[in-house]
Amino acid sequence: MSELENGFRIGDVIAMIVRRWPVVVGSIVLGLIAGYLVYASAPTTYSATARVQVLPFGDAFGDNKGIEVDMSTERDLVKSDAVAEAIRAEVGLTGENRAILSHITVLIDPEGKSDVMAITFEGEAAKETQAGADTAADAYLDARKASATATADKALKSLNEDISTASKAVEEATAAVNGTESGSPERTQAQSRLQAANSNLSQLQTQATKIRQFDTDAVGAVTRKASLPDPVTSKMALGKAVGVFGLFVLGGLALAWFLDRRDGLGGGRRRVEALLPNASTRVMPGAEGGHASPAEIDTAIDRLAVDLVAGGTPGNPSSVVIIGAGMEPPVALAEELASSLAFAGIPTLFVLAGSTDRQLRHAHMVPSFADLVTSGASVAGPAGLPAQAGEQALSTGPTVTWLRPKGSPEAAGLLRRAVVDSLVTRAGRERFEAVVFVAPSPSRTAAGSALGQWVGRSALVVGSDERTQAEAAATALAEADVRVSEVVWT
Repeated sequence: MSELENGFRIGDVIAMIVRRWPVVVGSIVLGLIAGYLVYASAPTTYSATARVQVLPFGDAFGDNKGIEVDMSTERDLVKSDAVAEAIRAEVGLTGENRAILSHITVLIDPEGKSDVMAITFEGEAAKETQAGADTAADAYLDARKASATATADKALKSLNEDISTASKAVEEATAAVNGTESGSPERTQAQSRLQAANSNLSQLQTQATKIRQFDTDAVGAVTRKASLPDPVTSKMALGKAVGVFGLFVLGGLALAWFLDRRDGLGGGRRRVEALLPNASTRVMPGAEGGHASPAEIDTAIDRLAVDLVAGGTPGNPSSVVIIGAGMEPPVALAEELASSLAFAGIPTLFVLAGSTDRQLRHAHMVPSFADLVTSGASVAGPAGLPAQAGEQALSTGPTVTWLRPKGSPEAAGLLRRAVVDSLVTRAGRERFEAVVFVAPSPSRTAAGSALGQWVGRSALVVGSDERTQAEAAATALAEADVRVSEVVWT
């Protein structure tokens, strides 16, 4: 029945949105409001970052393995219980240590070329966040200093034991030297043992002195304290706002689709079909926004023209009324039909039963249709010679002729059945094969409803911008008992 049944097309969606634009625009506005409310109601977060340089201290204790710092290990040590306790005391956070440490993020150089860590703290207040970042950095350094101090104390304790043992060895070696005769081989050996004992004692004492002189503050330093942060909204809040907006837009599109299709494809067709059950539906190429070639359009116009005036013969013309769904008569379609009928050589009289600003070719202004049908003048203009002797004179004008009232159709007497019947009869005498009346929406004037009861065939024309008015026009025709044979969607 419809081009829409051939599958999904972007043009169909655009046409549906145009028809239901209030619903779509309303959903967009509501989506913007709801998204803003979600975004505005999201808790504001703050983020502050302190930077800490980590220095090795293991080499000071004779541990060559401690010369290089394992930054991955140090990053994990930032999230220790000591740091959590310090933040709890300084910032006033409550809860388990794990919950407090979840506010901390530590970044290091993944390539290991930098010994600086970025310690970031996230909170709900600017000053608390700044204090949290600085406290985390200081607490980490304090823990590292404590670890260095403990390591130094342990190493010094071990060295003191070694120094005590070495001192006893020196005393024993000294006693051995004193107990031997000068110049004897025994004295020489004792002096060698004494010299070795003194050298060992000196090395141990030097190492102990180095440990005592080691500054635990040299294990690291804060290179940059955290600055007072600006408020930011989390990406999650922004994502939720965008998601809510998208849901409202999708909901609006779904509602527009439902409203547009609740009574049939194409924005009200099923409802129109229910109101006009005896009418056949005709969808012109490109009516729903799809691309149509000029050949397809011309073919559809030719078929429509022939179907509308079918059955008319010279002397016995068919009478047709095409009724628009909008405020003006469907003159544009009528002109296309006129061109098609002229090309086919079917003499047709078009009668405008409404007002329009469109200029019509070969149009005769009629002050009174009653005077026209009772006068001896031709409805198509000056008479000419007939084709064969004995036949009635033909018009010398074009095959297709337009008549339009000087004022309103009512004032010109066009809405009198006797005048309409006489006009059709006069057109038959002048060898016209069809008389086509062109009227606006029956909800605007009575022309369409009246003519529809007096002619042989009626067609309702729904333009692309008249979808919302189609149901009202169909209702008016149905209530007037007009037998509509065609509903044409253009």
